[in-house]
Amino acid sequence: MRRRFWCTWIMGFSWLLCLGMPSPSWAQGAEEQVTVASPAESQRTGAPAATPAAPEKVMALDKIVVTATKTERNPDDVPASITIITKEDIRKRNVQTVDEALAQVPGAFDNRRRIWGDSMTNVNLRGFPADGQKRTLVLLDGQNIANAFSNSVAWSSIPVENIERIEVIRGPFSALYGGNAMGGVINIITKTPKKLELVAQGGYGTYDSWTYYLGAGDRLWDRVSVQAGFNYRLSAGYPSSMVNKTATPGTSATNVVGWQPTQTTTGSPTYRIGDTGDYNCNDYSLNAKISWDLAPGHKMVFSTLQSWSDFGYGMYHSYLRNAATGATVVNGTVGLQGTNTRFRNLQEGAFLNSDGRDQIQVYDLTSEHRITESTKIKLHGGLLNQPTNWSATPSSSDPQTTFSGGPGTSSFSPSQNWVAELQVDQALGQKQLLVGGISYNTGWSNTKSYTVNNWRNPEAVSVLNYLSGGRDRNLGLYLQDEIAWHPKFNTILGVRLDWWQTYGGNYMQTTGDPIVYLPSRSQLALSPKFAVLYRPLEWMTWRASVGRAFRAPNIYELYRTWLTSSGTLYKGNANLNPETTWSWEIGATFKPFKGTVLTFTYYENYINDLIYRVTDPSDPSGKTQLYENAAKATIKGVELEITQKLWSWLEIFGNTTLLDARINDNPYNPDSVGRKITSTPRQQFNFGVTATYWKIKAYLSGRYVSKMFSRDDNSDVVNNVYGSYDPYFTLDTKVIFSPVKYVDLSLAVNNLCDREYYQYYPSPGRTIWTQVTLKY
Repeated sequence: MRRRFWCTWIMGFSWLLCLGMPSPSWAQGAEEQVTVASPAESQRTGAPAATPAAPEKVMALDKIVVTATKTERNPDDVPASITIITKEDIRKRNVQTVDEALAQVPGAFDNRRRIWGDSMTNVNLRGFPADGQKRTLVLLDGQNIANAFSNSVAWSSIPVENIERIEVIRGPFSALYGGNAMGGVINIITKTPKKLELVAQGGYGTYDSWTYYLGAGDRLWDRVSVQAGFNYRLSAGYPSSMVNKTATPGTSATNVVGWQPTQTTTGSPTYRIGDTGDYNCNDYSLNAKISWDLAPGHKMVFSTLQSWSDFGYGMYHSYLRNAATGATVVNGTVGLQGTNTRFRNLQEGAFLNSDGRDQIQVYDLTSEHRITESTKIKLHGGLLNQPTNWSATPSSSDPQTTFSGGPGTSSFSPSQNWVAELQVDQALGQKQLLVGGISYNTGWSNTKSYTVNNWRNPEAVSVLNYLSGGRDRNLGLYLQDEIAWHPKFNTILGVRLDWWQTYGGNYMQTTGDPIVYLPSRSQLALSPKFAVLYRPLEWMTWRASVGRAFRAPNIYELYRTWLTSSGTLYKGNANLNPETTWSWEIGATFKPFKGTVLTFTYYENYINDLIYRVTDPSDPSGKTQLYENAAKATIKGVELEITQKLWSWLEIFGNTTLLDARINDNPYNPDSVGRKITSTPRQQFNFGVTATYWKIKAYLSGRYVSKMFSRDDNSDVVNNVYGSYDPYFTLDTKVIFSPVKYVDLSLAVNNLCDREYYQYYPSPGRTIWTQVTLKY
């Protein structure tokens, strides 16, 4: 069956290649043949030299990557799977949040379940489970922006209007970046103005959604670049959280109608009785950046991002109506008209959902200094501070809880993450470059949950229900050796040693319990990597690599412990070991004709000590859930992409990602062995067409994502129900009209065919977005 699956897809994609249907301009790396540094330039910049096969050209800024090797390199000369998303790629698509810009990257999965304010959004690479932003490292101008609590990333906090480009490097990169880079690295690089730039933008769309952006930047005295921006967005939202309830045998004096029979994801019967109201959100952010050329060869850059976001729900909707009077029903014991079943002890709180607020502060200071013609030093320090991170949850069973207020709980989880790094680039002759460094990061987080008398006033706390918290730190030493052995052949050999420690752990699982203090633990991780690039012909490049990567457990997995009102105990595990993977890949890029780029990559990941939540076998009641290093897994994947520029005004692309990701061993649940890894789609396919005529640019794209499972035994097979992860295909389009140089008028439609599907929550359906941009 698996062999038939791979053959079918490879044959299908070969058919697409014959049709000439390719992958976006940003996916090809570089359309033109751009030469690498000459020997003289190599000595000055520290980049390995190679003899170009074509006349030398000046390397364009958007054809340089810094993430793959931590040095400025032409992506065509780096033995890695690289995608560059430019600001023009973002402009031509309807990208409202940064993660949406990554949705069409081969090998990437954008797990966004709702529009804008979805705090659970994550982007993962190379088939690793998308159960959080834990296994793909996300950087903002080189600064890690995952919080210390759960490694989550506030994708909505970064204004897309301020992005110069996004570098996506797929594959294990712990040899350079340490933990969390198991699937790869995403580096979001913001603009550094070289002249006066002014932007004013406003947009309006479906669900009464608004967005505003103001930005300004300039280059002063030919030494200092400054940039600042303000972004504000809000949306009234749509009903995304459903209220389902299971009926029990029996009758009641009051019968109701309006309920809708449905199923759980595993096929058990249940009933939809309402929704928790329109999921609404708003966020605003301030960003600033100063780049100062202190002297020739010496530069300092400071940047900051300040963001605030709120989410909540409008008035709930109960579908239940009294069969006799037609009045809306939200509480009591009621019978289902025409059946011998009933809902017992229904309360208004069952129709309510949480409110929340989040604040993110990012500070980044970087300096570069050329000490000699062949030596460069880079210094970096940064902070991600999350002073506000709370949610308020109404009680679902207390009869005093209503939409206006009443008993509930509020939870607070602030966190901080500090980073510091020293990097030295040393050229050895004209063909060899050593990159070495030392990095240190430390983070802390704590969670406190309280009972509140009014869930609408979450800061008026009363009784402490539970608490948990802890700290971690990581010290890393790395060294990378890049050698251009021949104009057609170069290698990269790297290794990193990380010392990870968790300490200060504590928890109290319920009111009145003593606080449990946990001992510190430490562990070493060695992450080697070797990569090779071979260019036998001017239009053909082969690359291969093998490496090891790791991910240390985060503070949430280590210490977060609490007891639910139903008696289920969710426990962290302070004895978790880091996840590890050995990965290898082989790939090729072909440019047989002008404007044509074909890329193929095959890879395998072998994962040990995969962390996820299991039922505690030591608890006979089965009501304790805890994190464990539960499984071994294998991920095998293929990435195929093609780009074709047919004429100067027409460009097309297509790419597909095929995965076979399965659990190999799991002593906690033998039924999961041989099953697909959760939160990972087996197939993805993207295509798009860009056409430019006169003052109009039009873009049409399609995206297919296959079925995913949320249970490790893959028993959640039912589609089109609340909580399921359905296969879906959507068409999106955007048209930009630029009547004059300084004005863009655009109209975008997402989910053009209005497809209905679930990604846990129901999809928003067809959405329309209009936007006006004034720029100078």
